[in-house]
Amino acid sequence: MEINRRNLLAGSAAAAAWPLLGSPCFADDKKAHGEMPKDAVILVAQVKAKAGKEDDVRQALASMLEPTRKEEGCIHYILHQDAGDKTNFMFYEVWANGDALKKHGQTPHMKALGPKLNGLTDKGGGVTFYELVTP
Repeated sequence: MEINRRNLLAGSAAAAAWPLLGSPCFADDKKAHGEMPKDAVILVAQVKAKAGKEDDVRQALASMLEPTRKEEGCIHYILHQDAGDKTNFMFYEVWANGDALKKHGQTPHMKALGPKLNGLTDKGGGVTFYELVTP
């Protein structure tokens, strides 16, 4: 392969990004483990920002990441924003069990989120999933 500016820049970008590939998507920097806990709960929570309020909503939602990832029973807590519609946000959450998810709803940071989002969102909601165990 000929070394030219494009190849050099592409290679440098890939090398610079390499450490980020292992960046924490696991709660509290936990490493991946082989199996999901037997009683794991997956929650997909969606928030729709009012037009023009996307940055405020992103900031409020992002404030949940650090404290939530430190909660006992939190396996994944990942915030996403829709690439095609910047008003759509989604949390992908994995909890060790239903009790851990229930406790999350009672934390000070979770209780503080509602007032932070007041007047900034059109709607929100969540869908809870449990893993199906097949024979």
